[in-house]
Amino acid sequence: MARMPAEPSRLRLTVLGCSSAAPHPDTPAAGYLVEWADTAILFDVGQGVVRNLQAAIDPHRLAAVVVGHMHADHYLDLAGMRYLFPWGEDAPHRLPVHLPPAGRQKMDALADAISERRGFFDAAYDIAEYDPDAELRIGPLGIRFHPGQHYVPAWGVEVTAPDGARLVYTGDTGPIDSMAEFARGADLFLVESTLRNTIHDDPRRGHLMPEEAIHMAHQADARATLLVHYLPGRRHEIEAMCAADDPSVRLAVAGLVRTVVPAQPVATADGAATTRGPALS
Repeated sequence: MARMPAEPSRLRLTVLGCSSAAPHPDTPAAGYLVEWADTAILFDVGQGVVRNLQAAIDPHRLAAVVVGHMHADHYLDLAGMRYLFPWGEDAPHRLPVHLPPAGRQKMDALADAISERRGFFDAAYDIAEYDPDAELRIGPLGIRFHPGQHYVPAWGVEVTAPDGARLVYTGDTGPIDSMAEFARGADLFLVESTLRNTIHDDPRRGHLMPEEAIHMAHQADARATLLVHYLPGRRHEIEAMCAADDPSVRLAVAGLVRTVVPAQPVATADGAATTRGPALS
């Protein structure tokens, strides 16, 4: 996977996978690597993600994994990654894995499902359930959570870097104004865009159509937006939607690497503050 060199002390995103749940040869399911200097955090680890993670960095270098909700296309490759750690003994350094409330019991059930012993994941992972109402600190990065509107409890995340750069990822969600408010002014906004139409969605919506994702980006007044969690077969169609709407909204693809640059305050003649410069490089 080709990677662009990052500026020193900048927030960097690598899209490892951005597909919806159905396997597709072009991209794994959800997986987003966020780095600041030597701190690397993997947000979501859906099926197929570990292969691309290995192409980007040594998975043992991860500072943590953070999972937004416990659907397979967002956490199942925790099983595959487990086999990179010692099998018959505890790992010398367990990988911190931050799961949503009630996530630990899902991991115990997954160990049973793959015919491994109870505690199989604990030998490699330091599993904790995060408090969605509290900030999580991982190295120099601050992480906050916001509930999405999904079929199971699900959370979006905000990552704030020491230079003020903000990346917000919706996770899986239906239309919900509070998510746009949570992301207001984000330097980079990752918005899910799963549905072709709403015919088969629940009455209380659990996903967005691309048109709705673009609308959420505008509601949030994000400086740059990447649409994620889409059907890969619709790539060119959704790219055309983005191009016709706003140059700040683009489609994510597996292997995309972007450095997130915070807004720079600029004094104007009347004393007001504005911003300049691109959000991404």
